[in-house]
Amino acid sequence: MTVTLTHVVFKVSGEPSQLEAFDARLKLLFAEYSIGDEVEEQHAPAALHYDLKVAGGIPFPPFALASADFPELVIAAEWVDLASGVRGTATITRGALTKQNVENVAAAGAGFAVALRVSPGGYLTLGMAVVRTGRDECRGYVLTGKEDALFRITRDASTGGVELVATEGAAEWSRSWRAPLNGNTEYRALEPAHPIAAADFRELEKLAQDFVAQWLWFGNSPREEIAIETERYKRLGYTVSDANLRSAALHRIKAGTGRDDGSIEYSTLDAEIAWIEDVIARNWPANREST
Repeated sequence: MTVTLTHVVFKVSGEPSQLEAFDARLKLLFAEYSIGDEVEEQHAPAALHYDLKVAGGIPFPPFALASADFPELVIAAEWVDLASGVRGTATITRGALTKQNVENVAAAGAGFAVALRVSPGGYLTLGMAVVRTGRDECRGYVLTGKEDALFRITRDASTGGVELVATEGAAEWSRSWRAPLNGNTEYRALEPAHPIAAADFRELEKLAQDFVAQWLWFGNSPREEIAIETERYKRLGYTVSDANLRSAALHRIKAGTGRDDGSIEYSTLDAEIAWIEDVIARNWPANREST
């Protein structure tokens, strides 16, 4: 019989002196509830971080009991159970669940595919979320460690030629790359720029938000929100950029790819749209001139 595990992360934030006492109290409760074998701890001065893989449900009780003893602290929980297709979030304060949200992983993630590339030093060289919007058209959100854009990419089924258009800050297509089947890529600024239909922009904006929530963190976020990620990047010897791949994703993907140079390449794009990653990586954002 295969035992499925739920991956849950608890982040505790508040006054550093209280965090130390909270951690000591929680250790006793872990022993009482027989929790501990699957706990990875990554703490920072302003936050505690407990990463657990457990069977039999989310271990709320020890955290709730400890929270009752330290009512000023805030506990945020995030979990995913791939076996049942469920993920969720919850907040514990003053010994009680104050917020809880549960959603279907498949429903939340089935709408887009992703492609990720990270350099040996941890820099995000490409992060992309893609949705198929037609037989020969896809749209999505793309970013590096320092800039981002929405994009639309189409391919002519008869000639194999490709056109990529992207935004640059505003809700309009302002840059274009054309790649004939045989020939060099041609870049041009669209003048005038082409406004994105309001409904299309809302869908792409939601796609970007969902992608970021699942995979990324930003270096300019409030210090207390990224303390754990910053500490983990420091331990890995990585430089924090404007946009960064979540350390949990780094660990998971590294374990699966095992690239010798420390870089990461990961994709869920199927065979029919895998070509998109190469086109975007070759042309956006740096290569704006003809190549």
